[in-house]
Amino acid sequence: MQENRVAKILLVDDDRVTNLLNERLISKAEVADRIEVETDGAAALEHLQRAHRSEIAPPDLIFLDINMPRMSGFEFLEAYRELPEMQRNRHMIVMLSTSELQRDFARAEADPNVYRFVPKPLQKEQLEALVSECRARRSE
Repeated sequence: MQENRVAKILLVDDDRVTNLLNERLISKAEVADRIEVETDGAAALEHLQRAHRSEIAPPDLIFLDINMPRMSGFEFLEAYRELPEMQRNRHMIVMLSTSELQRDFARAEADPNVYRFVPKPLQKEQLEALVSECRARRSE
């Protein structure tokens, strides 16, 4: 793995176009060895549980949307809090949303499992900075 890359990024968003655009951005920026997509919080939680059981590699960086069917981003975070601390410490979660509601921003900022709240669309410079910050956190 190169210095400016992470092993895996998990995109959690129900919008296919957003996922496609983010996958292209991540691929072009060459900042992840692997990109995976889940379309709701429940599927993302199942993804993390499979990774914990060593069936798949855990994501280093998770981009999490707020408004999704079945389980929203905030509902995901509530369930995420119940995971063992050792499992939670393996990921950096970034809320990636179109929401302009101050209460959504405040709620995300108040959650200790959310590293940052970033408005959509994800930009190359933001992505590269977040990957760099993720790598720096992993080496601490």
